[in-house]
Amino acid sequence: MEKPSFLFVDQNPVWLAALRRASRDLPGPKHFAGSAEEALDLVRAHQPAVVVSGYGLPEGDGLSLLEQVSEQYPRVACVLHTARPARLLRGARGIALVEKGSAPRMLEAALSALWVALTGTAPSLHERRGREDVTFS
Repeated sequence: MEKPSFLFVDQNPVWLAALRRASRDLPGPKHFAGSAEEALDLVRAHQPAVVVSGYGLPEGDGLSLLEQVSEQYPRVACVLHTARPARLLRGARGIALVEKGSAPRMLEAALSALWVALTGTAPSLHERRGREDVTFS
């Protein structure tokens, strides 16, 4: 079985680095983008199982990006990683929310839960320590 891949999007290099750290124990390919345009190119090229996006992006907002991904690729799980209060965000069906202000373990737990939901198993210690494919754009 092919391992699911993840795509992480944030215009802020500090948050993108935090996403790299949070996802380091997940097996399989991980891709990183700093804009919606880069993200859409990577979605078309790699068809990730999960897209995690920050809210603020150079061409608009991450919620709009995730809505577009969800519409074009309905099997892709979408997660908005944002510091904006949920009450200020318009409702988007099927898009999970992880707050940037929460403890780093919350994001790691959400990513691990997605892995389990996608594969039906927890990643083994061997897989987590194995070589990871990472694409930088």
